[in-house]
Amino acid sequence: MFDKLQYWPRTYIAAACISFIVAVLLMPLAITLFRRWGVIDHIADNKIHKQPVPRAGGIVIFIAFAMGVLLPNYRDNPMKGVMLGAAVCLLVGAIDDWRGGIPAVFKFLTLTIVTFIMSWYGVLLSTFGVYWLDLLLTLFWIVGVTSAFNGLDNMDGLASGVATVVSTMYLFIALQVFYVKGTETSLSWFGLLAAGLIGANLGFLVYNFRPARIFMGDAGSFFLGFTLAALGVMGEWSENRIVSISIPVLILGVPIFDFAYILVARIIRGETKSIRQVIEHCAPDHLSHRLVWIGFSQRNAVLFIYLIAIAMGISGVLLRNSTSYIDTVLAIVQGLSVVVIVIVLMLTAARRNEAISNDLNRETGGNQGE
Repeated sequence: MFDKLQYWPRTYIAAACISFIVAVLLMPLAITLFRRWGVIDHIADNKIHKQPVPRAGGIVIFIAFAMGVLLPNYRDNPMKGVMLGAAVCLLVGAIDDWRGGIPAVFKFLTLTIVTFIMSWYGVLLSTFGVYWLDLLLTLFWIVGVTSAFNGLDNMDGLASGVATVVSTMYLFIALQVFYVKGTETSLSWFGLLAAGLIGANLGFLVYNFRPARIFMGDAGSFFLGFTLAALGVMGEWSENRIVSISIPVLILGVPIFDFAYILVARIIRGETKSIRQVIEHCAPDHLSHRLVWIGFSQRNAVLFIYLIAIAMGISGVLLRNSTSYIDTVLAIVQGLSVVVIVIVLMLTAARRNEAISNDLNRETGGNQGE
């Protein structure tokens, strides 16, 4: 029994360390090669970086992640499904980085295909008990979270840091389940993937935290968003359907809420009027940008969002381990309280930014009149 209780924690630590070391060692080579090959994220009006930066660092994140989780030589059907889907998403994201963009419809088709393939390996929501309905719900979740995470990659260190926080919460849950049951469960591979993501993203953060020397690009955000969403599908959350849905939503609350809020805000402002515009529209109006509008530095905005992700993630972990109705309600209320605070900040930032823009317009008009 003692050996079993020690094996998986040691394996998780080894996976995280291997992934971290590989990411740290390979990233300088990737920076040099991507510069030489012209895989660069150039300056643009809808971007905040002030100089060209190599992108596609997600390729190295994936290599480090894969080495960390595959070296223990543990294979499980759901794990195979997630890894296969992640590899396909990485390939499509890398093509996007190399070409400088691919149609959003092609990405949607990719997620549809990998979700279908993943279901063959048992990675599927079991909400309705009818395969095609569960598959559609799983696809909706995968596409939504992946898109949300892609939108979160808008400031140095933000996406990889939040991915680390989310993966850490997943790992906590895997360890808790393991120690309660005292034996291998379906969450053994779940924890292994989470550990690999932690190490790979921390290694990437060494080079991506402001000022970033490399961006993860779509190669990173596409595969990471998919992988985190897939892990959210397979977690042993709860027998209660509402609680089971709430836990991964809370743990992934930052990208999900940020994405949902700006979609609604853009539609209300009339910036997006069609589904295609909703999918393709890109603007610096996410939570991170809005925090900068109200006086945060970019570094502090990212650190503040880390804290939000940690707070919401802890709510999810507490909800997973709640043993009474009161505990469940308190955990959900805690998570919703964080959301309300964020809404207030985003609305305040929007009003401040609008007021500043109006003042500038009046000054410009006045100068022209003189």
